[in-house]
Amino acid sequence: MIPLVLQTAITVVMLRRRLVTIFPIFFSYTVLVLSRETALLFLQYSGDLYALVYWCSEALAVLLGLGVIFETVRHLFAPYPFLRILLKLVWIVGIIAAVTALLMLVFANGITGSDRVFEFIILVERSVRFLQACLLILVTALMSRLGVTWHHYSVGIVAGFGVYSALDLGVLEFRAHLRFISDAGLVLLTSAAYNVAAIIWASYFLRSWRKTPIEYLPKTNLTEWNETVTEHVDQWYRRY
Repeated sequence: MIPLVLQTAITVVMLRRRLVTIFPIFFSYTVLVLSRETALLFLQYSGDLYALVYWCSEALAVLLGLGVIFETVRHLFAPYPFLRILLKLVWIVGIIAAVTALLMLVFANGITGSDRVFEFIILVERSVRFLQACLLILVTALMSRLGVTWHHYSVGIVAGFGVYSALDLGVLEFRAHLRFISDAGLVLLTSAAYNVAAIIWASYFLRSWRKTPIEYLPKTNLTEWNETVTEHVDQWYRRY
């Protein structure tokens, strides 16, 4: 119930602050997850309709999660041409790896019909999770160089997805290969990881960051303007 409450509040805040036009894909993802979880509360868990709603929405959520990566990257790295070239190379390598994995899945023996569809959805989901975790590491490493602060909405979105993805991949590794976690533990820990992501998003969208007030600005004296700018640049370099 924690993500339902928090993501409802996030949706309202994004509408009130007109952030939908800035982050339309993240808003769509939030509405999709909110609608799916609300609908699943009223459906029988073991029924076919429950499975249909879950898997169809899961496939769409994976695509929107991939779209959120492009959306946040566009906001954070758009002013830097050299980073755009680097990211294009990363996307090309990622697409090649995804196509290779898909071909391996298609030609694998012993997987039929609906099982193959489920395996494909899970494969794409894990790939997106890996990209989101890598994006968090990249943003954290480049923040000081790019002059991006933790108050930026895009950073909050990346942090939520990155932390959730890292925890989810870690839990899956402990369950699938090391056998340290039971099936029930896997479900609970995955839900807890998503709760952490929802709390991170809420901490960004449900509060107003305080901006440092400007105490003094020179009027028209260019020398004073130059001294003021130089002082702020020196403070920035001493900080980072």
